[in-house]
Amino acid sequence: MELLITYTLKGLIFPPGLFLLFLLLGLILLRARPRLARLLLWSGLISGYLVSTPYVAGMLSQPLQTYPALIPERVMEQVKQSHAQAIVVLSANRYQQGPEYGRDTVGDATLERIRYGAYLHRLTGLPLLVSGGHVLNSSGDSLAEVMAASLRDDFGVKQVWLEDRSHTTAENALFTEQQLKARGIDTVLLVTHAYHMPRAVMIFEKSGLTVVAAPTKLSVKGQSEMPLFMQWLPSAFAVQDSYVALHEWVGRVWYWLRYGSGW
Repeated sequence: MELLITYTLKGLIFPPGLFLLFLLLGLILLRARPRLARLLLWSGLISGYLVSTPYVAGMLSQPLQTYPALIPERVMEQVKQSHAQAIVVLSANRYQQGPEYGRDTVGDATLERIRYGAYLHRLTGLPLLVSGGHVLNSSGDSLAEVMAASLRDDFGVKQVWLEDRSHTTAENALFTEQQLKARGIDTVLLVTHAYHMPRAVMIFEKSGLTVVAAPTKLSVKGQSEMPLFMQWLPSAFAVQDSYVALHEWVGRVWYWLRYGSGW
């Protein structure tokens, strides 16, 4: 029930839900409260336009990426210096009942994470743990199970440890720490998207693990060759990027309030 409420609120407060709500309220109040209605309509229109531009999406996303990528040539050196004992890959999404596969498999964001996890595994030889349970329903395989299947079938990683009870990043940390502690492991390479890494590192370290951040899918400021005027043109991709960034900013505030540290 808690997850259902959370996802309902997400639909209302993150784009495009919030801006559509502004527009709907503005139209409803147009006769009874014309000044308030105009304010809501303009607020919905302007804010909706801004978050749909690549420029604003980039401004929201870039400050989240505070952990640099590991340098491939120095990964082994960093592993030795940190005494990392395992690689932990966090789940993101799934491709449900893909007709071409005949089963659930990893979604695009999860695929990006396990691909990098498999790459680090090949470089270091460290054991891999994937973390993710059932999010909105309990049927079918857990996220950890579909991640392990893809690692085995697509990347040739045969031995994968599963943490398949978690629903949130905080639970990823809690249940992963419990499993690794039983194996005598306290230091890990943590794989997730660059925008998600600050919150993930905070909560994993709070759980008692020592973390070496291994972010993937970084966006480098200035790497786009898009002319400036095109950065102000609306784009569906920019809306998605803005959604992800705003979700992460709110998540960081919530974790700071709930768990008391890590901002």
